[in-house]
Amino acid sequence: MTEPTNHEDNQTRERTCYGLRDRIRHRQDYRRLVLIATLFGTAAGSYSVTVLSASLPRIARDLGTTDDTITWVIAAPMLAFAVVTPIVGKVGDLYGHRRTYLVSLTLGTVLGLATSLAWDITSLIVLRTLAQAAMAASGPSAMAMILSTFPHRERTRTLGIWAAVVALSPAVGVVTGGPLIEWLGWRALFMVQAATIGLALIAGLFVAPETPRRSGISFDVPGALTLGLGIGGLLIAINRGLIWGWTSPIVLVAGALAPIGLGLFVAIENRSDAPLLPPDLLRRKAFTRPMAAQAVLQSGYMGALVMAPFLLERRWGFRPTVIGLAMLPRPLSFALCARLGGHHDPRHGARRVAVTGMIVFSVAMVLAGIGAQQRWLPMFLGGAMIAGAGSGYIRPTVANSVTLAAGDADIGIASGSMHMLQQIGAAIGITVLTAVMADSMSGNRFLVLHLAAAGAGLVAAWLAMGIKDGRPRSQLL
Repeated sequence: MTEPTNHEDNQTRERTCYGLRDRIRHRQDYRRLVLIATLFGTAAGSYSVTVLSASLPRIARDLGTTDDTITWVIAAPMLAFAVVTPIVGKVGDLYGHRRTYLVSLTLGTVLGLATSLAWDITSLIVLRTLAQAAMAASGPSAMAMILSTFPHRERTRTLGIWAAVVALSPAVGVVTGGPLIEWLGWRALFMVQAATIGLALIAGLFVAPETPRRSGISFDVPGALTLGLGIGGLLIAINRGLIWGWTSPIVLVAGALAPIGLGLFVAIENRSDAPLLPPDLLRRKAFTRPMAAQAVLQSGYMGALVMAPFLLERRWGFRPTVIGLAMLPRPLSFALCARLGGHHDPRHGARRVAVTGMIVFSVAMVLAGIGAQQRWLPMFLGGAMIAGAGSGYIRPTVANSVTLAAGDADIGIASGSMHMLQQIGAAIGITVLTAVMADSMSGNRFLVLHLAAAGAGLVAAWLAMGIKDGRPRSQLL
């Protein structure tokens, strides 16, 4: 007998792999497996955010940098997310979200390990930004695969589960990552995250479904480049302008590039046969209004979240593990109320759910600000927890409203656009609040900053008043 060749071995392994995938896809609980696998992949990308935020003061001391610089470890990846997500959402619509999702997880694993080897603050910011940019496709593609698997009547509830799991991921990070950082240092956090993403990749290889591809349409390269130029310039100008001053040459150049890039983007999209962001979508208030409302709310929510570890260290003298545990109620309440919002949306309507959650968030920020000013820890922690509840309550409603307005053919670009505006709002909120916070230990300043976050919530509630309850476009035609 002749020994099998390497080619024959590869063919045997491929047949085994495809056979296993086929058996999984014919299981009665296949939709549930898709939901679990894709949510695991999405959650792996957000696993570290809360405990990383809680550890920023310690990392700043270890790397010998300042508080306003260390916040770039959070803010810079958000800028990358904002630029990349609508682009990769479109890529998924054109070439399939399964492929986009798997490539995203592969790059995220490799770059996550590289981040753990960062040697100074610059390398840490750059490597984490690249890693999170690589993971940017996992969110829109995971959502697109979930929505393509579940029927319309089940989507809001499913999106509630999606929002809850994404919120619980940072909570798990706090419980496991806080002690890990205390014992082994902050680099261990990135190693664990890379290993988690690798497990999600293995699960995705066997479970992630194929999605319909849009044939005969090319990718809008000029649109992608000008959108990246415009958004990148805008966010860099805002971020660095507050710290370096508005007359800094880099800030002036970035501020000039922003309107040029966005103006060119609009002109290209209006003339393109395959626009990255179809102008018809942008003219629909049902598409843009919920995204804008959530972006404004996100600026207050994430600004307060990143500010919290500095507040807890300066006002109460807590260590990273204690800070992480003190921040834990916020993502837990977010997850719980995301599920609740998913149930309430079909019963009470998108507008009522969105406005209610945003007003709750504003009230919570006032309570947290008073607690910070007076050094009343229970009031501060209670306000933070209620803020998480309000923000989580609206998440499935906003996601469902945006994707329904876009229609099934543009799920990827709708999800990518929503993630983009979320990240823009978050980056602006983090930049502004932490820049104004500076090195202050004043309770009055922390109160003012929380009142600013509450104001963002009220503006978001006003925008949410324009959300219309409706059915999927496919049912309206």
